Order: sequence, then structure tokens, then C-alpha cells
Amino acid sequence: MKQNLLKPIGILGGMSSAATGEYYQLINKKVKEKRGGHTIAELIIYSVNFADIERFVRGGHWEEASVYLAEKAKKLEDAGASCIFLATNTMHKVREEIKAAITIPFIDIFETVSKEIKKQGKTKIGMLGTYPVMSDPFFRDAYETCGVKLIHPTETEKREIDRIIFDELTHHQFEPSSAAYYIQVIRNLSEQGAEGIILGCTEIKMLISQSDVPNIPLFDTTDLHCEMAAKIGMGDIELA
Repeated sequence: MKQNLLKPIGILGGMSSAATGEYYQLINKKVKEKRGGHTIAELIIYSVNFADIERFVRGGHWEEASVYLAEKAKKLEDAGASCIFLATNTMHKVREEIKAAITIPFIDIFETVSKEIKKQGKTKIGMLGTYPVMSDPFFRDAYETCGVKLIHPTETEKREIDRIIFDELTHHQFEPSSAAYYIQVIRNLSEQGAEGIILGCTEIKMLISQSDVPNIPLFDTTDLHCEMAAKIGMGDIELA
């Protein structure tokens, strides 16, 4: 019987459990749709304690976060992962430190998302995410390096978007009033000239979808990252 070989994909998750669960479901769904039968992805998941991550983010302890996540990434490599996907937007702030700790490829979420944005001929994009993702110049510069200019919500909107993520979405709570708030912010950004919106937090896709704003393209970082993981796992994309 012919063996259905797949490459083992490393997922550094737990940021939050809701997001990691979504990565697991989406990657397997995409592989099954392509390969059929009972085939699903080969995944190695290291799920960290989200309480530690929240402390790093809230306190701005990025150096401590980099050491913490680099150590976990190395464990994924040692477990046999062929590459690593960091299942969070916010913690990509320490991506260089993670890359330095491993010898296998790190699949960057910024590059993955920017490639799809440019493929659609767009360059000016609104950003929704945690407060650091919407405010820290690191994230703006990361996208600009990839050829994408970001437009951000107001300070008041940023605070409420962040609150909803940490107080509701990471606890698997999806309130209609919060969805309505996000939709209004998206419309505000569109009126400011945004050609589309990056859903720059892995939990946001569980609150709103393209059908909520049919005339404003949404670039879902979770879906695009998972699509890349599925393709690499199936060998459709070869890593250097």
C-alpha cells in the first residue's frame, strides 16, 4: 500500500488556545480537501501557557518573551518539525530571536499575508489586532518592508479592539455587540482610504467574516498562514 507521506509541521501555539485550535482545524481541513480520504496533516504542537504570554505583552517584557519562545521553538525542532509556524501575530515581534535559535525554516506571517495583498494589487491596508500590533512601529515597519502601508484605528478604537480580544475572544466569547464594533471600525478605516483590512489577530476570524463587510476585502492572517502550512506539509511548496 502506497504511503501518503507528509512533512511534519511545527506549530508554536497556546497564544491563545482558541487560536491554536483554529490552526489545527484549518490546516487539517485544507489537507483533507486536497488529499481526500482520511488524510490529515502531520502536526507537532507546542502549546505554551497563555498567562505567561499575556504577562509579556501587557508588561512589554519582550526580551523575556524572546528567550521563552525561542526555547519552545527549539523543542519543536528537536521533536522533528520540518519548519515552524508561530500561531500568533503579536509574538512575531520576537521572530528574529526565534529564527536565531533554530536551524529549520520559520514561516513568517507578515511575508505570507503581504504576498496575498500584493497579489490582489493592493498596498494601503487597515490593521486590526492587539494593541501592540496596531501601535508598535515594529509591525508597521515589518509590513512596509514587504510593500504594504498600514492605516490604523484611533487610539480609543485600539483600546476597545484590544479589550475585546483579551477579555472575550481568548475566552471563546463572541458577542454580537463586539462584532458590530469591529465592523464599524472596518468601515471607518475604509473611509480613510484602506483598500482592505488585515485581521491581524488569530482570534478575530472567529468573530467576524467577509460576509459582514462584502465590499471591503479582509485578509485573514490565520487562514493565509494555515494555507501555507498545508501546502508545505503536502510538499506543494518546497522550502530552501
